[in-house]
Amino acid sequence: MSPVIEKTNNLIERLHTSQILVGLDVGFKTIGIAVSDRSYTIATPLNTVLRKGTKKDLIKLKEYLIEYEIGGFITGLPISLDGSENEQTNKIRSFSGELQSYFSLPVEFWDERYSSDVIFKEMRNSDVSTTKIKKKLDQQSAAYILQGYLDRYRNNI
Repeated sequence: MSPVIEKTNNLIERLHTSQILVGLDVGFKTIGIAVSDRSYTIATPLNTVLRKGTKKDLIKLKEYLIEYEIGGFITGLPISLDGSENEQTNKIRSFSGELQSYFSLPVEFWDERYSSDVIFKEMRNSDVSTTKIKKKLDQQSAAYILQGYLDRYRNNI
């Protein structure tokens, strides 16, 4: 998976040692949430929010993240297979602008192509039922997106 580079300075390098990153997989119906550890090594799935409109979604995200000292967000960006942007890409960029304003924190993007497919196949190979996969897919995808960002950072140190 290739990164989507939006910033010249790496977000992790600007964080305080107590801050974490939040990974988001924003879809039409749900938002998957994942959090990093403070060493920026491991992404852990946290929860899934059912979408009810941007303002309500942001309030719900804040409820889930109230106990964390957040330094920024890594949001999955849906890019077409040919690398071009599309209508969903624009919607995620718009949502991310609202997210950045609401939390007053930076948002960076990560290419999310194949994230849900990879997670679905890994869970099926682990004999997880389709019902359980559907419940966990979005938060697992958020962790996959965030982990890709963290791995890229660690490989460039």
